[in-house]
Amino acid sequence: MRSLLRRQRDAVTVFSLAPNQRAREVLLWLGVLLSLWLPTAVLVYGVWEASGVTLRPGQIADRTIKAPYTATFESQLLTQQARQEAYDDARNIVLVRDPSVEAAQLDALNRLLSQIESIRAQRGADLAAATQQAQAALEGLSAEDAQLLVSLSDASWGRIEGEARRLLSTVLAEDVRSDNVAQIKEQLPDRVSLELTAVERRLVVALVRPFIRPNVRIDEEATRAAREAAAQAVPPVMVTVQEGQAIVRDGDPVTPEAIEKLEYFGLLSPRETWPEFLGLLGLLVLWATAFVVALYRSMQHTRQTRQLLLIVGLVVLTVLAGRLVIVVPELRYAFPVAGTVMLLAVLLDFRTATLASWFLALALGILDDFSLLTALVAGFAGLAGAAVVWRAERTMTFLWGGAAVATTTATTALVGLFALGETVVDLPLAGMVLVQSGINGVLSSSLCFLSFSLLGRLLGITTHLQLLELAHPTQPLLARLAREAPGTYHHSLVVGNLAEAAAEAVGADPLLTRVAVLYHDIGKVLHPELYVENQANRVNVHDVLDPVTSARLIKEHVTEGVKLAKRARLPKPIVEIIQQHHGTTLIKYFYAKAKELGLPVEEEEFRYPGPRPQSKEAAIVMLADSVEAAVRAAAQAGKLYDPSDPHATARRLTEIVDRVIRERLEDGQLDESDLTLRQISEIRQVFLSLLEGVYHPRVEYPEVAREPVAAPVDERAAAEA
Repeated sequence: MRSLLRRQRDAVTVFSLAPNQRAREVLLWLGVLLSLWLPTAVLVYGVWEASGVTLRPGQIADRTIKAPYTATFESQLLTQQARQEAYDDARNIVLVRDPSVEAAQLDALNRLLSQIESIRAQRGADLAAATQQAQAALEGLSAEDAQLLVSLSDASWGRIEGEARRLLSTVLAEDVRSDNVAQIKEQLPDRVSLELTAVERRLVVALVRPFIRPNVRIDEEATRAAREAAAQAVPPVMVTVQEGQAIVRDGDPVTPEAIEKLEYFGLLSPRETWPEFLGLLGLLVLWATAFVVALYRSMQHTRQTRQLLLIVGLVVLTVLAGRLVIVVPELRYAFPVAGTVMLLAVLLDFRTATLASWFLALALGILDDFSLLTALVAGFAGLAGAAVVWRAERTMTFLWGGAAVATTTATTALVGLFALGETVVDLPLAGMVLVQSGINGVLSSSLCFLSFSLLGRLLGITTHLQLLELAHPTQPLLARLAREAPGTYHHSLVVGNLAEAAAEAVGADPLLTRVAVLYHDIGKVLHPELYVENQANRVNVHDVLDPVTSARLIKEHVTEGVKLAKRARLPKPIVEIIQQHHGTTLIKYFYAKAKELGLPVEEEEFRYPGPRPQSKEAAIVMLADSVEAAVRAAAQAGKLYDPSDPHATARRLTEIVDRVIRERLEDGQLDESDLTLRQISEIRQVFLSLLEGVYHPRVEYPEVAREPVAAPVDERAAAEA
């Protein structure tokens, strides 16, 4: 709680006393925002200008447009036309016969014939009345035919009556469709028996014609199934366009087929209008703003200008290049957006790389006509590559990173094509996706591997591979330390083990912590005899020096170490840890000695110059260094072991570790390091676990008495004697 209050007080002081610093911070982030806004606006305007091809079918082309590359693709237009023709084929119609029609029509004809028979029987002397009755019985019967039917002889009527029944039965025994009823009625005269007279044949046709009706109907369900099956059986129509082939020519009418080819090659964007331009610009401006806000929240405690420069530069270049490549189907999945994300992971951290991955994916998805699949492929591929290489310690890791990018790209693309239903995934398409994914993996890993070292050196960013090189014992400073100050070198190795384990436990960078520990006391190499770990079998020079001089000489190992590190061009994080690993702690031994001697001294004279640790890694190094020194001093003084108490060592180690941590907390040395109380507790547990393994009580082995052994006899000498 005390640490928290002190930190809040310091923050209020900075806020009230450093308005210029706040202004510079605001200007910096505004600059970052503008550096994303301006390229975005230029990019969107360029896209809008390039979308000026607004050809329509039937329009006369005002320019000649050629294919930019050779491609074979399915023509949706021609495929649809072929399938429509197969669908409309009359052979797909399925007819179902209705047997009730024939019976009903024959029955109706019989009723008409019976009615006419009754009229004929009652015609008497009033022929005109009988004619009218006959005409009324059959709609459409002419007066002349009606009179003939009434006045015919019984023999003639009998022939007409029989032939009418036969003719209707014969016709309805066949398939009569609605589209051929008229044709069948016209052909009735040719089907009447030639044994009848012309008048009788005409009357037969007049009687039968009204009763001709369709006796088959279309089975809609079966017909639809047959048509759909016929349409599905038509294979896709593939179209091949050669590179440089003219799709439309200046002065020629534009055909629908040409429009389809232009759309495939991305040469036709007729929908771009001012509202859509402003909408797309607004979306990308919101994207840039959200990205900067996320960066600010993520990097507000670790922000460095060079890091922001790297992030913004890589993101802008990737988006600009992606707009040119991502819209080409043959290159869509080969664009190495994951290379940018992997580079940020190697040079910065995984969290920043993850932010960049999804914001880049979102931008590319927007630019690729709001393609969700493009965004998912780019996002997952970048995330996979970053997860593999972000703590790369071997060059082989970059090869595995490329494999992860290729695998993730192919998997996401193929699954996305199935899930989104964008197209039919066939073997050629799957093969193209796999090839593009492989190219993506190779390019991403190659670009990351070839550029991370150069960019890291130009921008002063330390990478894990660089740290591994610095940790090698043959490094000039380390070799000199091991040779001229072996006690300090051994002390650094032990502290390194403690600090690395603690850093891993609290989520700090364990490799940076370990390497920084190797160099944290490098300043002692100038005067190794001043430090107790190097005074074996030597006289302690501090016995003849006054406490003020001794404290000044001890403090110089920090300032001189910083000078040596800068001269050797060690990375800035290591230099900062060298400078901060003692913070502003008090050199208690010489301060107490000066007070015992009654010297007029100020406490500040016996404090290290600082600053206090500014990072988790620096704070861990401070604690590990102090704990190891205190435990080693207690062990050399024989205060760790008690033969009569097996638990004395563990209890004494706990007391020492707790005392060191408590003193650093009460002195405010950890206030600026972002370590939480929970993390400090975890560091304490790690220290105790490792120290108990090193300083556990040993069993004293008794000496075993040996029996005297007689000297061997030289048989040859004895023989000669």
